[in-house]
Amino acid sequence: MSVGIIGAGPGGLALGILLKKHGFTDFTIFDREDGVGGTWRVNTYPGLACDVKSHLYSYSFELNPNWSRLWSPQPEILEYFERCAQRHGLAPHLRLNTEIVAARWDGRQWRLTTAGKDEHTFDIVVSAVGMFTQPLMPDLEELEPFTGTLMHTARWDHSVDLTGARVAVLGTGSTAAQLIPEIAKVAAKVYSVQRSPTWILPKPDRPYTEREKWIFAHVPFAKRIYRTRLWLKSEANISVIEHGSDKTREFTDIALRMLENAVPDEELRRKLTPDHPLGCKRLVFAGDYLQTLTQPHVEVIASPARALKARSLVCADGTELEVDAVVCATGYAAANYLGQIDVVGEHGRRLREVWADGAYAYLGMAIPGFPNFFMLYGPNTNVGSNSVLFVLEAQAHYIVRALRYLRRRRRRYVAVKPETMADFLARIDRWMTGTVWLTRCSSYFRAPNGRVVTQWPRSARAYWLITRRFKARDYRFAPSGRPPEIAVRPHPVVAGQLSP
Repeated sequence: MSVGIIGAGPGGLALGILLKKHGFTDFTIFDREDGVGGTWRVNTYPGLACDVKSHLYSYSFELNPNWSRLWSPQPEILEYFERCAQRHGLAPHLRLNTEIVAARWDGRQWRLTTAGKDEHTFDIVVSAVGMFTQPLMPDLEELEPFTGTLMHTARWDHSVDLTGARVAVLGTGSTAAQLIPEIAKVAAKVYSVQRSPTWILPKPDRPYTEREKWIFAHVPFAKRIYRTRLWLKSEANISVIEHGSDKTREFTDIALRMLENAVPDEELRRKLTPDHPLGCKRLVFAGDYLQTLTQPHVEVIASPARALKARSLVCADGTELEVDAVVCATGYAAANYLGQIDVVGEHGRRLREVWADGAYAYLGMAIPGFPNFFMLYGPNTNVGSNSVLFVLEAQAHYIVRALRYLRRRRRRYVAVKPETMADFLARIDRWMTGTVWLTRCSSYFRAPNGRVVTQWPRSARAYWLITRRFKARDYRFAPSGRPPEIAVRPHPVVAGQLSP
């Protein structure tokens, strides 16, 4: 059984490692970059670090005693994933500098097409491209040709020297909170241009002491017990996604106190106070971000960017800012899963068309009409209060169990049943009721029709529990690559008719 994996980020690496552990050797991991690590290789902007603590943002089977800080920076995280790939012998399975642009089911196998027009066939295909692959640029009208630097944080240009420059940073999320303090150290003027402010929670980062690292490395179970404590603490915060919960009020009070302590100016505090409930957008954890915004050469502009002139940025309220560089910390098309890959399933149906009203997948991994195809970090699997690596590992185990079932039963065709998909979506809708994500709040969590398509509305433990076993009754099988001869009435889910 051959397996093609698209993406050598944390999910693709986890799956490759587990495939090897269970005796699957015929697999290939494709990635368009020149190395592994996914978003941690692509993103290199100043100040980049994880917002999940280091010991929790790691595989359970590859604990690292040598993390330097509570929240590790990008180079260290990238080094961790590179070390995992090397230690588990994934090099022979990697096909780097190879972008997959299309995947088509031919009735028996999947045919993957690269940007160079090469074609590869596999029995099973797994998309591990993740959510944060397609940067979103703001829609800026170019009134005059802009002569300065315009770049997205996901495509950071290290040849650009911002020392002494006038820089506008668009966005107020985690990226902006990490980036602005670093730019403010060298730039002559920094404008924080915001569409809307966001809630900021404290990030009390510090280095691990040499004694702590020695204990993690030499005391049996020390690092596993420590990681478990971090996991349990994160699980205890799950109620923050419940609108009006005690935990939400507690976090809101913490954020307001932090804002009041860091920003003495009342007018600036007003600009930085969100009008949406905490938790409806991605939470931002920061150390010196708010303090940076109070510095004399840093200015908060409470109006979104609208247009560019030769050397200036024009905001929606007419404010014109003289700038040398515009940096877009404007995130990704996270709800547009699979990026630019054209996926074609049974009967020539394109996944992009099936998902016209919003992405969906059973357990975030399988879609009716797309046999022998799985996803990692698919729709509704972004946990709101824990480490995504925990979920990715649970998904990788589930997919390996599915492949072991196929191998054991000598099946070569597996497709999730439409009724299974419909039942799962109904449960997601029930679980989503009462969450803060359904309040009047604009975020990347939602599809254009308003449906929350990225977030998992329960705990990480709950996701682990429902993916611990591969339930064959949820799928259809056949001994060959052809679908079983079963007359199945098309279900509304397959037609993409999702309720808002």
